[in-house]
Amino acid sequence: MESLLQDIRYGFRSLFKRPTFTAIALLTLALEIGSTTTIFSLVNATLMRRLPVTDPEHLVYVFHGDPGSVFSYPDYAELRDQNQVFDGMIAWGGITASLNSNDQTDLEGGAIVSGNFFQVLGVQAQLGRLISPDDDRTPGAHPVTVISHGLWQRRFAGNPSVIGQQLLLNGHSFTIIGVTPPGFNGAQIGSVRNLYVPMMMQAVMRPPRSGYSGDMNPDLLQVRRNRWLFSIGRLKPGVTAQQAQAALATIAKQQEQAYPDSNRGRTVTILGVNGGDDPATRRQMSSVAILLMSVVGAVLLIACANVANLLLARGVARTKEIAVRLAIGANRRRIVRQLLTESVLLAGLGGCLGLLLAWWTASLLKAAPPPPGALPIAPAFALDIRVLLFTFGLSLLSAIVFGLAPALRTSRPDLVPALKDEALAASEHRRRFSLKSLLVVAQVGLSLILLISAGLFLRSLRRAQAIDPGFDAERVLTAPLNINLLRYKTAQGVQFYRQVLERVEAVPGVESASLARVVSLSGGASVRSLLIEGRGGPDNQFRSEGSGVAGRDANSITSNVIAPKYFQTLGINFTRGRDFNSQDAADRPRVIIVNEAFVRRHFPGEEPLGHRVSFNGAAGPWQEIVGVVRDSKYLTINEPPTPVAYLPLQQNHETGMTLHVRAADNRRNIAAAVRNEIQGLDRNLPVSIPTSMSESITTSLYAARMGALLLGIFGALALLLASIGLYGVMSFSVSRRTRELGIRMALGAQTIDVFRLVLREGMLLVLLGIALGLGTAVMVTRFLTSFLYSISAIDPVTFAIIPIILAAVALLACYLPARRATKVDPLVALRYE
Repeated sequence: MESLLQDIRYGFRSLFKRPTFTAIALLTLALEIGSTTTIFSLVNATLMRRLPVTDPEHLVYVFHGDPGSVFSYPDYAELRDQNQVFDGMIAWGGITASLNSNDQTDLEGGAIVSGNFFQVLGVQAQLGRLISPDDDRTPGAHPVTVISHGLWQRRFAGNPSVIGQQLLLNGHSFTIIGVTPPGFNGAQIGSVRNLYVPMMMQAVMRPPRSGYSGDMNPDLLQVRRNRWLFSIGRLKPGVTAQQAQAALATIAKQQEQAYPDSNRGRTVTILGVNGGDDPATRRQMSSVAILLMSVVGAVLLIACANVANLLLARGVARTKEIAVRLAIGANRRRIVRQLLTESVLLAGLGGCLGLLLAWWTASLLKAAPPPPGALPIAPAFALDIRVLLFTFGLSLLSAIVFGLAPALRTSRPDLVPALKDEALAASEHRRRFSLKSLLVVAQVGLSLILLISAGLFLRSLRRAQAIDPGFDAERVLTAPLNINLLRYKTAQGVQFYRQVLERVEAVPGVESASLARVVSLSGGASVRSLLIEGRGGPDNQFRSEGSGVAGRDANSITSNVIAPKYFQTLGINFTRGRDFNSQDAADRPRVIIVNEAFVRRHFPGEEPLGHRVSFNGAAGPWQEIVGVVRDSKYLTINEPPTPVAYLPLQQNHETGMTLHVRAADNRRNIAAAVRNEIQGLDRNLPVSIPTSMSESITTSLYAARMGALLLGIFGALALLLASIGLYGVMSFSVSRRTRELGIRMALGAQTIDVFRLVLREGMLLVLLGIALGLGTAVMVTRFLTSFLYSISAIDPVTFAIIPIILAAVALLACYLPARRATKVDPLVALRYE
């Protein structure tokens, strides 16, 4: 122990004796450990997050089918009451509520929960009390709500007297009974819920949209085909997830036999809550995490190589010191331990500085979160104990990576030349590819891979931004009109929409206005099963409406419900036929408009106008195609042309529409005026400031933009570190060969000859690194294909330009030492050492 303390004290003295070396090494390590810790904290905040509940390891998600499948309330209630494997089983459904208090109306996300929700999760109230089973026995009997800690702070300034206050939720009065603890945002990782109401208040808080057909009964608590509830169970002691799944599958089989129409093929799947409730999203986020961690890992290796080269150069300067210690009897193992202790101290100090950098970066990320919907999981940045342990382990690993080889090399000097204080230039020069040179080659190769990856992302982003969405996104403003929250009847909704369009079109600067059920490029989709008159197809085996990606089978079609002037508002041209108009009333023959992709798929070489289709099987109603419009982007900016059918709002009334406004200049003032006109019709309707559709495109490209930014930053950092490493190696080589170069010049070598000699040696290392990097990049970049827009993973332009840029920067790094070599005075060099 005493000897270890001696090594630590000596290590600190040794580092402080050479402040320039220590500062450069610490800065290099701090940047890389800080960057790696920041990326790991993002991974930790998304993929490794635990629910802030009691004993989350005993909780499991329960799905009615494949992962992500939801329950109807009757199916959930039977599983809850009949199972013998759970201490409790909860259910909840997401809601979006109109919240009105103090004459301020906002849209808030929340959950409608079973009465045992908080009890099973083991969550305690921060203030007041939480929803209990007594609040969830009789439909409509207990209009109470629990608000989140964040909403309490934001909307009520943390006022304790909030308990007992009344809120208008969807136009109905609710009493605030409690506040959840800080950090609890619901039972789904990555989601944020600000309101909680009892399940028995479903009729008020989750009214159905009109426009649905078939089995969409307003009472979501009675009909088995209405699946809308997520569920979690708490395992009894000694019960495994596999046992629970087998037991619940038995109950599900009994339900299938009892209710074959609604439950055919329905089973039960169980997943641990810490694995997340959406495996597809988790796989997507895992791919991003692997990419980012690979990038920062590569840059960390470059940084370690730089520090290793610094230690090798410092070791040469300490050759005589090490030789003397060995000559007087020091053990080589003790020398290696001393040198590794110094490396660990260096890495520890770099890790502390890196942790400060990561904390500062995390603070910036908290202050500038991604826009809503930009990421599939909302991150919650925090430097918790897992991140601290990661930083500690990373610092220790870095010390071993960059410290071991220099320690072994330095602890084995040639004793006789070292004790005579002779130069080691000759031996260094004989080893053309020394450890320092190999480290530089590796740095250049890794830098090239990162720079090519960054170049691919940047070119991909530029391609994506240049894609024409097929409509005038810049001039169109959108604002959701969630009148279904206020339970408008059909007649009320028709009148409200008519008044909105009249008042908005009267606003100065508004050229036209319309309504649509789905906003293009917002990530939403409505999919219907298609039957064309006179052709074979599904008969009564259909989905009347749902979410998903159209085109997964020949009979599925993407659809949208729109009002007249929709295409005029978005700037989408007709190729034939007409737009919807006031004559297309609910009591008139049904009509639709399709796009060109629809025609190419279903009517190649035919005239589509006049043909009839049904989205309700052979029973109809049949709808005549009256117009064809040009293709436009619907789901994503990089999607191929997608067949879309447009239905008139007058014949397919919906209570969840979005206002589209085509504005002239000064869109900010127009947006404010539009909002005022809407709120003038109903103060309880939450209306946000209308935003440009171009913002939806920007949001959809957020991940690509952040990927390009991060890879660009890390690529530039890798290039800088590699250049510094190359410069350091060449400068050290010139300083060690001063006498040799002086002799060459004394024997008649010209300045240009010495310049070429040094430059050639440096560029040889660079060319070797580029060759190795190109070969590796061809294999590595294939894994980036899923992240790229309209560009190949082996894009020839990127693979041609990036090596040239890297070679140019490396040439500059070699030029400075080569130029210094030409300044060697032969007389001074001959007296060197």
